[in-house]
Amino acid sequence: MAQDLLFPGNILSLHRAAVDKLARQGDGDAALLYLVLAAGGNSGALPWGPEKVEGAKNTLIQLGLLPSDAAVLPPVPQKLEDDRPPEYTSQDIAQALQDRKGFRDLVPAVEQLLGKVLSPSDLKILYTLYDFLALPPEVLLTLTGWCVEQAKAKGPGRKPTLPQIRREAYKWQKAGIDTLEAADAHLRRLTRLNQRGTELIQLLFGESRAPVAKEAEYLDQWIQKGFPDDLLLLARDRTIYHLQSFKWSYMNGILNRWQAKGLTTVEAVEAYDRSHRPAYAKPRPAAGPAPGPGQQGVVSREDVDRMFQELQPAGGNPRKEG
Repeated sequence: MAQDLLFPGNILSLHRAAVDKLARQGDGDAALLYLVLAAGGNSGALPWGPEKVEGAKNTLIQLGLLPSDAAVLPPVPQKLEDDRPPEYTSQDIAQALQDRKGFRDLVPAVEQLLGKVLSPSDLKILYTLYDFLALPPEVLLTLTGWCVEQAKAKGPGRKPTLPQIRREAYKWQKAGIDTLEAADAHLRRLTRLNQRGTELIQLLFGESRAPVAKEAEYLDQWIQKGFPDDLLLLARDRTIYHLQSFKWSYMNGILNRWQAKGLTTVEAVEAYDRSHRPAYAKPRPAAGPAPGPGQQGVVSREDVDRMFQELQPAGGNPRKEG
């Protein structure tokens, strides 16, 4: 029986460096996902939920064994937003309210969450999500509740519109979030990312606020890759040192280059710099205390913090570019 698995052409080869990294990590889930991906498969071959797949994927990304944009989940049949839904008429909506109990029960529940009576155009949008995207009522209610919470965080009394809910629903459908379990797992992940993103805005800029959409794109990548706080601060310092301002894409490039070289700690970055710096090179900013006597050429964390403060306009917000 066992010999049947060793026929030529059915043998899977692994790079020794990859095996060594997986062995040192000691994460069986990551190793199993790596084997499935190396064999040309995807996470659909594993009896796992979304959170377990996400955790194993992030471990592989941190180990440098998987690109951050690699496709891990099985492809989901998609109804793209460009595939126009039917032009539902008022008669279609009236018939659905009469014949389809799921939609009939969904409407008052959504109205309660939004605190208003749905207009005819709102009802057509909601029916599109229910009928065309085929999202179950419990998923649509979960999605609507999430959108309500997000709008509330932007200011008292704010509520999402049905077009806004529709945009988010298409994202969910494309991601295969079509069960209550998948929706709950997705929202737990978003909550963690949002909380961590707010912490990182405070860490990097001293601002007590949630990240805006463009900032969140970068922060989510860094959170999923597991960059530690001191490494993020060092990347921020070097961005400001080289540009005399902060630019998200520049800092992202620094972090990605470090990750590609396997430099995942400040100590590793500084050791790499020391071993690769020509004798005539200008010193780079380094993490740690301010330089002492005789070290005037080294730019310290305190120097960069001071530069960062000086770059702030009169309103108090640092000059940041995309």
